Amino acid sequence: MKLSDITAYALTLGLVGLAACNKTTEAVPDQSASKQVQNKEDAKPTPADQYHAQGQADLDKALEQLRNVSVFFEFDSAILTKDAQEKLTNVANVLTAHPELKVRIEGNCDERGSGQYNLALGQRRADSAKKYLAGLGVQSPQITAISFGAEKPKATGHDEEAWKQNRRDDVSAQR
Repeated sequence: MKLSDITAYALTLGLVGLAACNKTTEAVPDQSASKQVQNKEDAKPTPADQYHAQGQADLDKALEQLRNVSVFFEFDSAILTKDAQEKLTNVANVLTAHPELKVRIEGNCDERGSGQYNLALGQRRADSAKKYLAGLGVQSPQITAISFGAEKPKATGHDEEAWKQNRRDDVSAQR
């Protein structure tokens, strides 16, 4: 055999070997993962899962009831109106049913009066609502009262309509 024949033969064997190694194999899908997903979809929730889901739904509903609650006051007053008492009674019902929830009562005033006077009046308003809630059975650690005085107006006007909106307590839910 000549050197060129040996080289051609070796080259042919190498190409055949490469072709054999380069053979693609079809991937067989792993069906165990899809069976697990299907089994989870087919599985019914356990009583613990149902209880947790219901508890979360109840908590979400309770938090929604505590959103955007404001009670309003007369000029230079911290006395709760009938409307304010009704709204706070609803807040108390939610809080007594869900002792894990907390609220912050934010006392606010209109722009009339000095800064110091408005802070004090805002605090009296927040404390008035806090005392009312406590009287309805809400636990003290669930309620925080703070005053913003005239620093957080709801309405920016300088007339009676704007002032009415700014003489308020805002209730904000916390977890």
